[in-house]
Amino acid sequence: MYYELYVDVFFLENFMMDALLLMLTGRMIRCQAGKGRIFFGAALGAFLTCAAVLIPVPYLLIRLILFYGGINLLMLKVCFQTGWDRTLLFAWIFLYVSGFLLGGALGMVRPYTGNLGLFFFLAFFFYLILSKIWDLLEARLQTEEYRCRVILRVKERKLEAEALIDSGNRLREPGSGRPVHIIGRKAARVLWQDVPLRSLHYISYHSVGKEGGVMPLLEADRMEIHKKKGNKTQDIIIERPVVAVCDEEKVTEEYDMILNLNI
Repeated sequence: MYYELYVDVFFLENFMMDALLLMLTGRMIRCQAGKGRIFFGAALGAFLTCAAVLIPVPYLLIRLILFYGGINLLMLKVCFQTGWDRTLLFAWIFLYVSGFLLGGALGMVRPYTGNLGLFFFLAFFFYLILSKIWDLLEARLQTEEYRCRVILRVKERKLEAEALIDSGNRLREPGSGRPVHIIGRKAARVLWQDVPLRSLHYISYHSVGKEGGVMPLLEADRMEIHKKKGNKTQDIIIERPVVAVCDEEKVTEEYDMILNLNI
């Protein structure tokens, strides 16, 4: 029993799949590589794979090491220019994660794609889907990382709120430069209703979908931030925090308060 191997088709298919896997791996390890390095790494991987198939190797173990170790590590090192450290190890692991996901998706449609061009198109289509899923998952994980519980105090009143430390909030109080945190009108009424307002002035801001506006600034007595960090809880206490009241009842549907990144 024998197989006919068309080296040019085999090289082209490996080159395309290696390029997609390198791009997907780069997203997962947050290591950006230029298109030139991605294509060069993919071409190197495809060439070495063809060579390993064509050149007879006497021992199966050596072939397995070449296919699953040496070739892929060299391809990753050339593409991402990493050292022989854990970054390269993570890249190697995520390369196989990417290959498992992309290969599984293509395996479902491969029997129905007799045309190589259609197969390439579907491979790129699944790459886009997996990239989007990864971006959404990463955004969700980052949101969980910056989620915290806040207790805001004004006189005898107390407000417990779900808050998010937002990288987009870099507002500072004019003059003092203190970080400004944002709450909704509903939370402001709970804390400052029938309470004499102190240091009331305004701050201008810009946001997505709105060219600009102003928000009133209020000063609370105390703010306690409780943030989970692994199995522990990190507590931060801020005296006399400055908060801005936005136009909406709640800052977002999920959060009552947006904390300044400089917290």
